[in-house]
Amino acid sequence: MANHLSRRDLMRGMLAGAVSLAFTPVASVQLGPPPGVITLRYNENPYGPSPGALKAAAEAAALGAYYPGAIETDLLRVIARRNGLRLENMVLSSGSNEALQAALVAWGKKGRILLPELTYSDHLDYAQRMGVELVRVPLRKDMSIDLETIAAAVDDSISLVYVCNPNNPTGMTLDGGMLRDFCRLIGNRAVVLVDEAYIELTDKPEYTSVVDLVSEEQNVVVMRTFSKIFGMAGLRVGYGMARPDLAQTIAGHVMAWPNGVGLAAALASYTDEEFINLSRAKIFEGREMVNETFRKNGIEPLPSQTNFVYADIGRCATEFRQLMAARHILVRGSFEHYPNYLRVSMGKLEELEVFGRAFNELYQASA
Repeated sequence: MANHLSRRDLMRGMLAGAVSLAFTPVASVQLGPPPGVITLRYNENPYGPSPGALKAAAEAAALGAYYPGAIETDLLRVIARRNGLRLENMVLSSGSNEALQAALVAWGKKGRILLPELTYSDHLDYAQRMGVELVRVPLRKDMSIDLETIAAAVDDSISLVYVCNPNNPTGMTLDGGMLRDFCRLIGNRAVVLVDEAYIELTDKPEYTSVVDLVSEEQNVVVMRTFSKIFGMAGLRVGYGMARPDLAQTIAGHVMAWPNGVGLAAALASYTDEEFINLSRAKIFEGREMVNETFRKNGIEPLPSQTNFVYADIGRCATEFRQLMAARHILVRGSFEHYPNYLRVSMGKLEELEVFGRAFNELYQASA
């Protein structure tokens, strides 16, 4: 019959369809912002990953059938060597957030977690869902972390103190010497976990970081990520540095297996000074553009040493965020207790020019 399909015809049709699908872009697979949308809300670095990281990732993806092997040790050894540490001091995780969550859950079993009222919170939300109790200390009037009040709040119920330096969402940085003194003071009573996600963007990274306290075997954990300066937020690689017993405690609570593609990219980019310097320069230039946009409108932003700017715009930030979203520009609106503060992450310079024009127009129109 004319309308009869033989098994061979059916197989030919199925094969043709499969070939067609293989060469058809899948619209549902979307990485990064949709076309025409500018995303300035997640503190990403749109200038990464570096060319070397992309090449290494492609080579690793071709071997994706296999679990990661020695590359885990290779990466940790390079990081440890640069920071004057040993492999026993290192913890690998799927982005620093996983290691942060692991640390809070581990020490949350032993007591309460003490932290600033306004700080990075994704891992905190997870810890609370796991039953961890948090104790929050308000920021100072200038929006800086109040180390003195935090130190005074440490009692026998506190097992770990969390400090994000530079802080997120404020972008403000604690003095390195002051933070070292704090860690030494508190360390005999509780572990101090210092989240250094943005440390490479500070004015004086070596002075600002407390990683030297790890080599002194202080009761300190330092967390870092490849998501910021290295532009690898989607590749999920982070690491912790701590005294061997502390590192082992965190490692024992990490759940995810390492991502081989991410590890290859991280290893290729960690010592890529040319890309790191380019990335810093672009971020610094963009940050000044955003600062200037705020100042043109009579707004003084907080002093940031990160890839975002935080400012009190004098009106509801969430409502203003919605006005910007209508222009296809996505920024971060209100954080709890700070309804008028807007956070703007760095995009590419041309995107920040669009942001500046839209902000000026909408801010003046909504006055």
